[in-house]
Amino acid sequence: MLKTLCQSIGLSSILLVMNYGGLLGGGADVRMHVPFALGGIVAAHLADIAVVGLALFAVLVSLQRTRFYSWAQFVLAMAVPPFVLARTQTLSPFVVRHGLVPIFACAWAALVLLLVLRFPLGYRRLLRLGDAAGVFLAAFALYSTVQLLWIARWKPAGHEHTAAWEQPSEPARQHALLVWIVFDELSYDQVFEHRAQGLELPHFDALRAQSTLLTNVQPVGYHTATILPSLLNGKVVDRLRYTFGNRLLVHEAGADGWQPLDGKGSIFDDAQRQGWRTAAVGWYNPYCSVYGSAIDTCYWNNLDQMDGMMSQQDSWLRNAASPLRQMAVQAVAPARAERNACDFDVRHRLATELDLEQHAMSLLRTDQADLVFLHMPIPHSPNIWSRSKNAFTQHCGSSYLDNLVLADRTLGEFLETLQRSPRWKTTTLVVEGDHGWRIDLWNWLPAWTKEDEAASRGVFDPRPALLVHEAGQTDGRTVSEPWPLLRVHAVVEQVLHGEPVRFSSERFR
Repeated sequence: MLKTLCQSIGLSSILLVMNYGGLLGGGADVRMHVPFALGGIVAAHLADIAVVGLALFAVLVSLQRTRFYSWAQFVLAMAVPPFVLARTQTLSPFVVRHGLVPIFACAWAALVLLLVLRFPLGYRRLLRLGDAAGVFLAAFALYSTVQLLWIARWKPAGHEHTAAWEQPSEPARQHALLVWIVFDELSYDQVFEHRAQGLELPHFDALRAQSTLLTNVQPVGYHTATILPSLLNGKVVDRLRYTFGNRLLVHEAGADGWQPLDGKGSIFDDAQRQGWRTAAVGWYNPYCSVYGSAIDTCYWNNLDQMDGMMSQQDSWLRNAASPLRQMAVQAVAPARAERNACDFDVRHRLATELDLEQHAMSLLRTDQADLVFLHMPIPHSPNIWSRSKNAFTQHCGSSYLDNLVLADRTLGEFLETLQRSPRWKTTTLVVEGDHGWRIDLWNWLPAWTKEDEAASRGVFDPRPALLVHEAGQTDGRTVSEPWPLLRVHAVVEQVLHGEPVRFSSERFR
């Protein structure tokens, strides 16, 4: 019975691993991007492993001394391998296409039936192999439990702090203003070069008429986690590590070893040394803990769903129940399960966007900071706007084009606030994407739509959009030569030092 119990817990752990796999091995990638403690999430994962494992154990033990046990073994032999593949396909280092799981399930069922009907000795060997695999899975369950308990001890760094000067009652600020806005995954190709027919982006067009548009920006990387540190510090970061003590270690391209990354040497640090007040509102990266010493007022957040349809906002009971319900649905209706997961993802990204937009608008309205850095989670998937309804949505079905309209709408709100400020004539505005629209990340997911397919043309264009409005600029200019995105750091430095912005040695065309 003890062996059966351990094997049942082991099978449970592998069936649920897609929910907590990101927390194994230290969970650095999860910890870096969540602002709250993970104790409740860990407790929910452990409860799920125990519930599924004990349920399997109860069924097997109750059948062991009956004539139905051989049928239970047969059902497990038929169902477990395909279901494990279906449950863990997103963790595979290889791309598992949607049609592969049913094909494998049919082939596996045919193999098991062949062994049962024609080669009983082979079938008994298959059962013994499954028995041995169960022992291995029990060891995996023990490893996972230890890892999860260790992660539960982690204490996140602060995700918010406020400067004394951030008060509406403060006298009007008499200082130049630089606002740097990153719209995550904002594609130059989709916004300006191959805009979809009928797609209206009036605020991007209005800003383009009074800004310099760089049409051939060369990306600095593929992932936000490394791109933003590169831009803020002016050096290409190609790898990073996030320690259990919330320190960020980076590896710079062409350099040896790892270096701690903090506020020192960042654009925020240089701004403070020039007498500028610094502020940031950001998504995904832990700006307030990494750069906190150089940012006077800071807020970052990420309320997106975690693996397994869990959320740091939800109760322990709800987090424990959600993955179990999802697994049951996946067993009988895989398409519906995918839809549920996609809707869950949309709802939590919507919560993230609304929270960050509120804090960004509050910061701009206060109008006391001099260097304002905003990193917004749009138009990055999942898509949370419906342009047909002209409203936010909580369900899958919208496209990247819908999120572009939301980004344009958000830009319009920012512009309206900035242009009402007495400092608008001395305001420099940088609006950019951190990378292009990475269609290869999204075109195999349930959220990918026919409109996405048509708009993308099946082509990944890596160029992010980049607009720079210099203080007092009233005409539109273009720089079409190849322009590394990393140079945006130098542009910001020029503004901080009161120098004219220099994009190129050539004259603007």
